[in-house]
Amino acid sequence: MTRKKAKPDWRRHWPRLLFLIPCLMILWVPSYNRIEPKLGDVPFFYWYQLAWILIGAAIVFLVYMIERKIAHAAKSSSEGMTGVPGDSP
Repeated sequence: MTRKKAKPDWRRHWPRLLFLIPCLMILWVPSYNRIEPKLGDVPFFYWYQLAWILIGAAIVFLVYMIERKIAHAAKSSSEGMTGVPGDSP
C-alpha cells in the first residue's frame, strides 16, 4: 500500500510573505535618502538600513516560529490516521 503525498497548502507557507516587508522597505530608497534625523553622529541613511537588518532578523525568527507551530499542528492532527475509511482520531 502506498501513501499519497500531501500536496503543499498555501496556508502553511503564508508567513513567508512577511519577508517582503524588509525587502520592499530597503528597495524604496526615496523613503530614507536623507541625512536628518541623526542617531548620535550617524546619518539617517545608514542607521535606517541597519535597523532594517535587525528588524529583518526578527521577522525571520517570527516566520520560523509561526511555521513551526503550523507544522506541529498539522502533524498532530494527522497522527493516528491510518487512511482506512471510518478511521477517526
